[in-house]
Order: sequence, then structure tokens, then C-alpha cells
Amino acid sequence: MKRAPWHEYFMLLAKMVALRSGCNSRPSGAVIVRDKRILATGYNGPMPGAWHCIDKGPGYCFRREKGIPDIDKYNFCRATHAEANAIAQAARFGISVEGADLYCTLAPCYVCLKLIASAGIKAVYYEYDYGSRDFQRDAFWREAIKEAGLKEFRQIKVSPEVLTQLQEIISYPTSKRRLPPTEFLESFEDNSSYILPTVEVLQNKLRYQTNKILKDIKFTIEKITKKRPEEQSIILILEDQKEYTGNISEYILKTLLNKSKVKFKVKIDQKTVKITINIEDQIEISAEIENIDLKNLDLLLTWLNYIGYEVSQEFSKPVSISLAIRELILENQNK
Repeated sequence: MKRAPWHEYFMLLAKMVALRSGCNSRPSGAVIVRDKRILATGYNGPMPGAWHCIDKGPGYCFRREKGIPDIDKYNFCRATHAEANAIAQAARFGISVEGADLYCTLAPCYVCLKLIASAGIKAVYYEYDYGSRDFQRDAFWREAIKEAGLKEFRQIKVSPEVLTQLQEIISYPTSKRRLPPTEFLESFEDNSSYILPTVEVLQNKLRYQTNKILKDIKFTIEKITKKRPEEQSIILILEDQKEYTGNISEYILKTLLNKSKVKFKVKIDQKTVKITINIEDQIEISAEIENIDLKNLDLLLTWLNYIGYEVSQEFSKPVSISLAIRELILENQNK
């Protein structure tokens, strides 16, 4: 029997720690060691007591469900990275990590690298290199390693012999991506049609558009979600051009009980939108929009989603939403 080298031994422990990870995409583990003694461990997961993505199923990812692209993944990922959790665990129990070594299954990101340096950790050994879709950012991270004051930053692999001895299927690399990558930055184009899973995904994707204006664009929302608007910001226009001041959803449901297809208009911020609801094998809600800005489109989408949910509950049919927009103004979305 071959005795496992120290580096492989601690890396194997980091791989085992990753078994507690709640991440479906890149489960990661970390072990902090000084004088060949373990000081703390950590795996990537949400705040203590919060639900893990893995709790929602084997393919679930909170960020991906929200439609957040790779460019903003750190602001929407529910998990704290394994290295940060290991350092936090040591701090919580009053354990100094000054001069320690850190073993991690995934090379530290820039945020964790700064934390590692500030904590006084002097060596980092990683199993899998942290590659992303932003090559310029990756290159910057590699340069930043020189500033971290580390004595060593090196890749470590657990040998097949050690894995065989353990009689476990712990394949290299643990943190290789398991879910398909998202686009770093997606762009909608003029004169195009797009299919999105939910209203929320469309709203999030529009926030990242670099275009100032989109023209003759169509969106189809495959399913609706149970989400009530915070306030009534949509005005229903009746056939005699009078404004309806009652409960809009109740009015629409009552009308649909007598007709399988209903056309009406709504007004939002002095702009008129044509709406059609058609009930056959499924419920189709379509909107024709001349011009609208992102803020009012968000309000309209939220309202259509709510109406779709109410109609779906009443008729027990699936709902899709289609938007045909002549001009969508995006230039003030971040102001």
C-alpha cells in the first residue's frame, strides 16, 4: 500500500468536503492547514440556515433561473465560496490562519484571493483552474496572484493510486462544470423573435442590453408565475373609450366566460397597448406595442403575468404571453 503524499492527502480532504456543497454547477471544497494539521474546512453554499440550490433539484441554479448572464454572476449567486467559508469558520472559533496553507478544489477567484491574502495565508494549492468566459478578467486574476504575497500557488492532482486505495469513485476534477455555461453577455437584435421561459427572465435579460433602442422585436413567454403586481398601474379602456375603474382581472374573467377570444386596450403612462386573449387548447395572451420604455414594459409584463395566472387558474389551461414591440427604448435603464 502506497502512503498518500501530504499534498494529495489534504487535496483529497478538500474534495471530500465538497460533498457537502449545495451547488449544482461547481461544488467546491477547501481545507486550511498549518504544520500538517487541519484548522478549518469550508464548502460553497448559502448563508447558514438558508436553502441550497441542490434542494430544488439536480439541475437547479438560482442565477440561471433568473436569467442572469455570466457577467453578473457573483451578484446573484446564493453561495459563499469554499475558501471564504473556511476562513469564516476559523474566525468564528477564534483560530488564527496566519502562515497557513489552503487546499481548494477550485482555484480562488479574485475576491477570495484578496481575503486569503488579508487573512495571512501563505500558500494555496488548487485542483482545478478557474477558467471563465472573460479571458481578460482571468488574466487579471493570474497577475493579482503576484500581489497576494503567497510563497506558493500550485496545482495539485490526487494520483490514481491514492484514489484506488480509497476504493471510492472520486474523479478528477471535482469542480469541473456540470451545468451548461451561460453566455457572458447576450444581446437582443432588431427584427428578431425570442422565446423566454418566464417574464422574470426576460426582465432580467433586458437589464443587460447595451442597445439604446430595439425595433420590431418579438418576445414569447412560455409560462407564467404566481406574482401579484405591487400596485395597480394599468388602466383598462372599454369599447366606448371610457376608462374602467373596477377590478380589471375580475372584468376580464367575466368577459372570457362568454367569449373564447377577447380584444381590449390598456393604458400605461399615457401609452395605449392592444391586448388579445385567446382560449383554445391553451391560453394565448398577445400584446401589440407601438413604443415603450423599459420601466413601463416591466410594469406591463408583471401585469400580464398576473392576468395570465388568474385566467389559467379559472380555465385550468397553460398560458403563454407574446409581445410584438415596434420600438423598445432602453437607453435610460441604468439611470
